[in-house]
Amino acid sequence: MSNGTTDRVYQEIRNLLRSGDIAPGQRIPNERRLAEMNHASRAQVRDALLMLQQDGLVERKIGSGTYLSMRAPQIIELAEAHVAMSPERSHDFHETLEARLMIEPPVAARAAEAPTREFVAELDAALERILDAPTWLQFKEEIYGFSRLYYVEAGNGFLCWTFDQIVSTRRANKFDGGTEKAPVANLVRKHFHERLSRIAEAIKSEDPDRARLEVEGFLVGMAASSAL
Repeated sequence: MSNGTTDRVYQEIRNLLRSGDIAPGQRIPNERRLAEMNHASRAQVRDALLMLQQDGLVERKIGSGTYLSMRAPQIIELAEAHVAMSPERSHDFHETLEARLMIEPPVAARAAEAPTREFVAELDAALERILDAPTWLQFKEEIYGFSRLYYVEAGNGFLCWTFDQIVSTRRANKFDGGTEKAPVANLVRKHFHERLSRIAEAIKSEDPDRARLEVEGFLVGMAASSAL
């Protein structure tokens, strides 16, 4: 049962998870250590962990410990941006994502065939901006800006225009976020930076097949997070 102390411990542990110091799939401190860190009893920590498990943020494995779930970045992203998809917004999101899945992997593959030094430098700069974006909306803008770079590099003006229309649709809905100045949890920031860095590395390696697969995996992951 939740009480004031349990709620406090829940929030403290949640803050630890969102800090990004623990990676998805990594074991978190045990109950005794969490109790010491939060000046609480092990029973209160156990109740807080149960609440976090119900949120989908942790997974408890008998005889092994408690682990940060692989879905934690997406769950925290949706929760902290106060995302509330209306049927119309959900429709927009899934249709635009479906369109991206149709065209974006081959676009990235084409961009990876012979990337210019300028393009590679722009990818690196975009990744840095993702790490530095101060608000959730700016964070989303930078993520879409990263993807737009390989549309430009692919050299097809119509596809660039198509992608811009997709982003315009998402931007009109504030990327389905309810708070313009919502913060970005470090866990979420690191997750997206890691996934997009893998795309950048595939392009830098001039590996079209890998670039295609990395972009496809990234977009499929976004689709999965929207279904949480």
